[in-house]
Amino acid sequence: MTRSSAGRVVAVLGVALVALVGCSGGSSGPARAASGQVNRPTSISVFQLKPADCLDPPPDLTGEIGDIRVVPCSQPHTQEVFATVASTSSTYPGAEALATEASGSCIGAMQGPGLGLSPDDGYFVSYLLPSFDGWNKDNDRSIVCVFVFPAQGSVTGSVVEQARSGAVKPGSPPPVSAVPTTVALGDPGSTGTSG
Repeated sequence: MTRSSAGRVVAVLGVALVALVGCSGGSSGPARAASGQVNRPTSISVFQLKPADCLDPPPDLTGEIGDIRVVPCSQPHTQEVFATVASTSSTYPGAEALATEASGSCIGAMQGPGLGLSPDDGYFVSYLLPSFDGWNKDNDRSIVCVFVFPAQGSVTGSVVEQARSGAVKPGSPPPVSAVPTTVALGDPGSTGTSG
């Protein structure tokens, strides 16, 4: 069944409440290795997201989406999926109530077994939520929990993979590397070289 009428809503905790939901195009599916890890940049359906998927959506993305750009975690990205949890509501609770539930569920998933991380250590959480249409037409109840890195911007590395391997201990900051921004030298239009 196509998810063209379904979508997800994304909220960024501590930053802003942003809606991201929409139409699922005909993506050819994720480029995943046998391990399940994304091995090349591509756009996939939000319904195919898994923990340790690194996301690189456009910074100005708002509204409804069905597909989102994923990249290998070794490449610059701004978000990383860390859990998928099911809403406990039997009927669509409304956007605000769903966001409140997602906040608690995602923080719980982050602090739970497997990750054991805390917002007190600098971890910021966001989430993709079922849209009203996705809830009612497609029975979508999944909340996709993601790490966001507002202090670092684009990063490389996987928090999930490092936490699973035991490399991240409680009290440790996010184990990702900030991607340096490019600074232009000289006048606008200058190549930055001197001759």
